[in-house]
Amino acid sequence: MPDAGNVRELGIDMDATFNWSVGGHMEKFIRGFKERKIYGVRCPACEKVRVPPRLVCERCFAETSEWVELGQEGTVESYTVGRVNVDGKSGGLVDRDPPEIIALIRPDGADTAIVHRIAEAVPEQVDIHMRVRAVWAEDTCGDLADLLYFRPTGQVQ
Repeated sequence: MPDAGNVRELGIDMDATFNWSVGGHMEKFIRGFKERKIYGVRCPACEKVRVPPRLVCERCFAETSEWVELGQEGTVESYTVGRVNVDGKSGGLVDRDPPEIIALIRPDGADTAIVHRIAEAVPEQVDIHMRVRAVWAEDTCGDLADLLYFRPTGQVQ
């Protein structure tokens, strides 16, 4: 292992603002958030509804064009709990308080799932097949940040 005594730290302030093209399908998906709507696309060949939307179905390679409005509720397919963060100064791990819950959520009407946060719950309350509901920002603008998180509905599917 190298000697860490020879390491120097240099702080540099930088502006990392950039633009990124998400493509037409993802743009429509994200813009739907302004109206507090979650959209998917139906494949004309296999009829599976994909979310996030894909231009081409990954199952049968057909081009998709039929948009479907999905439900505000969904089912947790899988999840993980983040209990630590990386400290920006030391590079070490620090406890998260509260822990962050990240889940694969299949919105009603979809055959696939999106990755998003679950809040208003502690990790011990979260389980596979539990039902969750979208929680939106008070003021939406057609941005990914409009969908704040999902919260448990108290039901299990």
